[in-house]
Amino acid sequence: MRRAAASSLLIAFAALAGCKAAPAPLTDADKTAAMRSDSAWSAAIAATDMAGMTSRYAPDAMLMAPDMQTFQGTQQIHQFYQGMTSVKVNLQLTQETADGSGDFMYTTGRYHYQQMPSGPSEDGKYLEVWKRGADGKWMLAAQTWSRNAPPAPMPAAPPAKPARRGAK
Repeated sequence: MRRAAASSLLIAFAALAGCKAAPAPLTDADKTAAMRSDSAWSAAIAATDMAGMTSRYAPDAMLMAPDMQTFQGTQQIHQFYQGMTSVKVNLQLTQETADGSGDFMYTTGRYHYQQMPSGPSEDGKYLEVWKRGADGKWMLAAQTWSRNAPPAPMPAAPPAKPARRGAK
């Protein structure tokens, strides 16, 4: 009898050890932290402040800019932004979604990019993946964006070959 009770207790402990609590939902403060980081980043880009442009990326972050290779890690991301410092830019971000749980969050939104004072501009959308560090600070783990452009025209279909007469 004792053996059966001990076995049952051992099985119960093993089952409980395998159960993990669900990750905590994001708080409004978490979502606000991402929005504030986006605002500070836009300001840093406008001021060509390299430290401000790159400080929000985790050491192993990925930046996936359109039509370019992936920039991996803060050194490569720094090199990407170094190329932007010669042009004055205004970047407006509008966060539309912030969701996740535990130590991961994603944000989506729209952007408007304008080279100053009257250079080219574009509108598009972005996706950011955030992770919370051991210090509790949210850092970008991955970022990508793309412009809102009409789809490329479909190539014209080749003309149909006329049916041969007398073919069976």
